[in-house]
Amino acid sequence: MSHQCSLSELNENLVPFTARQIKSSLIWCAEDVRNPGELQNACSYIIDPDSTASAKVFHAERYGGSGIQRNGGGARCGFDGNYQVKGIGSNPLVGEGTDERHSNGALGAVHAIYEALWGEVLAQILPYSAVRVRAVLLTDLYTEKAFERSGMKSRRALLVREPVVRPAHFERAPYFQVKPEYSSQLIHDACRVRSVIHKLPGYLPVPPEEIDAEARTDPRIYCIEGLCELARREAWQMAFCRTRFLRLTTSPSNIAMDGRLMDFNGLSCSFPGDSPADFGYKLRLAELAKEPMVLMQGLSDLCLYIGKYMFDPDFTLAARLKVEEIFQKTFHEACYYCYLELLGIPGEFITQKEIPDILKQLVNSFVALLNKYCEKSHAQDIVNQDGSPLQKLVVTLIHHRHNQKQALNSSIKNDVYFTVAQQCFSQTIHWLTQGSTRRQINASLLLKEIEHHTMKRLQPREELRKENMCEKIAILLDNHGDDPLFLQEAISDMKNFMLKFSRDAFGYLEPIRNTV
Repeated sequence: MSHQCSLSELNENLVPFTARQIKSSLIWCAEDVRNPGELQNACSYIIDPDSTASAKVFHAERYGGSGIQRNGGGARCGFDGNYQVKGIGSNPLVGEGTDERHSNGALGAVHAIYEALWGEVLAQILPYSAVRVRAVLLTDLYTEKAFERSGMKSRRALLVREPVVRPAHFERAPYFQVKPEYSSQLIHDACRVRSVIHKLPGYLPVPPEEIDAEARTDPRIYCIEGLCELARREAWQMAFCRTRFLRLTTSPSNIAMDGRLMDFNGLSCSFPGDSPADFGYKLRLAELAKEPMVLMQGLSDLCLYIGKYMFDPDFTLAARLKVEEIFQKTFHEACYYCYLELLGIPGEFITQKEIPDILKQLVNSFVALLNKYCEKSHAQDIVNQDGSPLQKLVVTLIHHRHNQKQALNSSIKNDVYFTVAQQCFSQTIHWLTQGSTRRQINASLLLKEIEHHTMKRLQPREELRKENMCEKIAILLDNHGDDPLFLQEAISDMKNFMLKFSRDAFGYLEPIRNTV
């Protein structure tokens, strides 16, 4: 995309509405915001039909895709040409019959701060970054519909984001049922997509190696190459989250056209061992496993709309085959790279052309053991535990061939998945030792570095559990809600802690371009 406010060019997707000015306190602001006061003045507005305060026109963003219920897009956001304000109230895109959670228009302060903190972290660690929050404004209004704290009112906040174009802006919202009072104001959803889809090629990401000569002169090939690049970026983002146990509840409306992820209210850190392996935990893991296919379906839908409204059915068929192949292969290979980074395998032992079979076998055995572990936590099988059970499990695998065993219960020692993983770890360590000799690397030191690296990546993450973070934020607001300067400093401290911890626990991996 050529410039920041390109969302302004999607006129077909923008629906005007009026909001009224309110008082607010600035409790969070990104460090690179040049004029926080100007931002605060521009964004301190909510929808309030009974207010006589100064009025300002914002625009609601129409988009489709999954996860928006019967709404027609962003039902609690407003775009003023420079900023997107979340929590502004129920705008014209709230659909008839939408449930209370998706129609009340409010954003609780706890969730706003939670999203801002995770935005900072994910912008640093994700392969293709994240859309950061620009500011959080605390209001003096309260709501019972923020779904933050059971039986208690929540203080409302306004979350200010960079306005971005998303794949969902070019997708249908087939279940949108416009309310009668807005029916004359909104064009039919199919007409919207038919009109706006012609602008999609200009928003598709361009590969680093640039578009080839044939694509420059053939719009069909240009679209397919852009869709494939978007598929690569989405696949890398999902692979990193999968291997780091980050469940995002993502959809085509929660990702920017350049691949950055956004909207982290629903994010949960589901690291094994941090919570009981009960039904709820297993359900979260199952949802985590489905997330890549949600984005893949969104890409498939884009292929359909481009073929239907720009080209022909043959384009849809060809584009879907290519895009799905790219997404699946990239996701599969990216998971290998991400797991190998998690296990501390040095990059110099991995050629970018192809991952050695012995390392693929290592990852496959580790994932099989991990899946077994998540089904029935083996925390009780690891004696004298200090740290996460998963740390002890992997350290045992690393040192098995040297007979430096951790104390294990017989139920895990006799587990077939554990036995296979032991063999694969032993073979990999032997292979690394041989490679170290050729590269004149101290093998003993290398193994110590691998163990140290793995211990960092597999450390407990209870501090990042959603319920723990939200409770900490809620207490902070209860005790210091009238002191914005104190809140700014306290939230900044939380951010700095999360950034430091996340660099160790999650790491960062530069995307490998030639995974397909």
